[in-house]
Amino acid sequence: MNALVAESQISDAMGITTKAVQLRAVKHDWPVKQQKKQGGRERFYFADMLPVDVKQALVAHRGPGRSGLTLPVHDKAVPRRSKQVGLAKYNLVHAFRVAKERAGWGQKGRAADDFLLAYNAGVLMPQVFKTVGEIRLKTLEALDKKLAKHDDNYLCLCDGRGGWKKHGTTRYKGRQLSEAAKAFFLRCYLRQERPSVIMSIRGAWHALEKAGLDEKPGESTFRRWLKDYEKYNAGVVCLAREGEKAYKDKFARYITRDPELLEVGQCLVADGKTLNFQIQHPRTGQPCRMTLIVFFDWKSRYPLGWQIAPTENKWVIMAAFRNACMALGRYPDSVYLDNGKAFKAKLFKGAGLDLDFEEMNGLYARVGTAVFHAKPYNGRAKVVERFFLTFQEQLESQLSSFTGDSIQTKPARLHRNEKYHQKIHQLQTGGWVPTIREAAVIVDQYIHWYAAQQHTDLKFSPMDRLEAGRGPGLDPSQLHLDFLIPVDIKIRRGRVTLWGIDYESDAFDNLEKNFKAKAQVDTADLSRIWCWTDDGIYMGEAYPVQACHPIANLFGDKVAIEQVEGEIKRQRRAVKNAKAQLTALAGLSGEMGNAYLDAIDVSLPKEKTPVLPREKNKKSPTPAPASIPDAEVKRLEQLVDRAEAEMAELPKIPRPQYWASDFEHYEWCFRYVHEHGRQVDQADADFMTKFEGLPEFEQYRQRFEDLQELYS
Repeated sequence: MNALVAESQISDAMGITTKAVQLRAVKHDWPVKQQKKQGGRERFYFADMLPVDVKQALVAHRGPGRSGLTLPVHDKAVPRRSKQVGLAKYNLVHAFRVAKERAGWGQKGRAADDFLLAYNAGVLMPQVFKTVGEIRLKTLEALDKKLAKHDDNYLCLCDGRGGWKKHGTTRYKGRQLSEAAKAFFLRCYLRQERPSVIMSIRGAWHALEKAGLDEKPGESTFRRWLKDYEKYNAGVVCLAREGEKAYKDKFARYITRDPELLEVGQCLVADGKTLNFQIQHPRTGQPCRMTLIVFFDWKSRYPLGWQIAPTENKWVIMAAFRNACMALGRYPDSVYLDNGKAFKAKLFKGAGLDLDFEEMNGLYARVGTAVFHAKPYNGRAKVVERFFLTFQEQLESQLSSFTGDSIQTKPARLHRNEKYHQKIHQLQTGGWVPTIREAAVIVDQYIHWYAAQQHTDLKFSPMDRLEAGRGPGLDPSQLHLDFLIPVDIKIRRGRVTLWGIDYESDAFDNLEKNFKAKAQVDTADLSRIWCWTDDGIYMGEAYPVQACHPIANLFGDKVAIEQVEGEIKRQRRAVKNAKAQLTALAGLSGEMGNAYLDAIDVSLPKEKTPVLPREKNKKSPTPAPASIPDAEVKRLEQLVDRAEAEMAELPKIPRPQYWASDFEHYEWCFRYVHEHGRQVDQADADFMTKFEGLPEFEQYRQRFEDLQELYS
């Protein structure tokens, strides 16, 4: 092709006017050169700098003979894609020639390097770069020689891949593998031990040789055939090598469920998650990964109730469910639970109909909530799993004690021999690991922030959706009764021990050792328990034992003395009741009964005044009162004044560092004012006024009014 192409030639080749050619040349900034001709001047354009479509039109219009091109160098028809690649290479070679021709003597090597640098950076000829890609100097020079050898015919540069040179078509042709070779290879490759491709190929070679087949396909042939096979059988390969769960997660069909058909509170999805950051263990103080239990509302996507604990157990699940009910303002219609052991405890589901209590003794049955359990190892069914992923990305990874959930996500400082990153982390964070209370505050703040964010596929935030469907609120007393749980107890000497707390009751007197009974306990309020016999007979309430002052008469105050006296009265009353019962069994009454009681009186001895020894027949003179110096009198008066001031000073009431909820904050302020007679600061007073104006306070108003009347 000539170095310069006239404007009229381009117009004839493309079937457009010369004016259209001029407009396009100006728009795309074609290099132009004007030359004289008969009758005036004409514009000429550099052929090497013309766009690809213009060059194709020129070649097609002028023909091989007029364009200086020889006949096609291939005996097969060249595909369109190969022609595009060949023409792009043709333009690249001619631009390379122009760059070297413009360079001065001795500068052609540097000009070639500069040309390749600009081209491989994608700055020069970007459209050609997208088609051809990066190229080396030796390759470009080889293309130049090849093009010169074929008399500047761009067809010699056409891409020969795709099989069209061999069989004249780009359509798929099967790999040169026999069915036996394919079967042997798949038998070696599709194993749960996950052998590598090369080991499977070697196994297939050995099997073919042992079978007496004179065939040994190349490694590349096996690899290309495996790539073709996996394209249409990827699920089978995954099932054979990774297992059924991986197949279901990656390739199996799934069901699309529409949460818009639900209402708020109709279904809560619950599951546990091992946190990916460390928390101080409440007992040992050592950093550990604890468990987060979440009850997630399917409709609003709001994490209604949650709880953090060292392990997943039934008590933590019940606490999280209780928080969810309080946040929802009513009991949910159903819960969709994990299939774990703790979620299926008898505490929640019960053991059916109890003839003694005549009610369903499972927690969910008592509150009228239907229960559904997910299939084992089927995380796709629980929408809360998606929240756990968001929780990890937005919160856990931002904490300094983040540990990651796998080898890939584990921070560098936790790898072996990473002393540098360990020191950097120590300097940046001071080795801080949150306590369980601090972690609860962090999670609570995040959930409030998360609930206020609008989701991409929702018109409202989770908080807005929850507020639209929140219930009227639960009565605290009814909530307390509904969450009572049955516990087996053993009574010994009038006491029973639960979770390290001793309880006592008058109903426990005179029972045999290790008397077996049942108790109803509210884990959120351990101030009392309700007890029944195994036969279902109500025994009464039991309260925690209050320890007395060891020597109240000498060192205790009035309250301590009254407490000891009350305990002594309880002891005497128990003895008296036992004797009265024995008297009734003996059939005695009246004076005979009183005499019988006196005969078996084993009550505590009365207090006696100690008698000090003194000399016989010797009267000691009455000593005269000793005079006390004025300085000593003044010192004693100061001591008395100081003691009275200390007694008048009110004891300091500790203020918690964190509040688990606004209700807990209000209750502390209320008791501080009405029970202890103190005055709160202005910030707490404003908070109490604001909390009393909220709609959720109506469910607590009667309770605090009763407490205020009791304290007054």
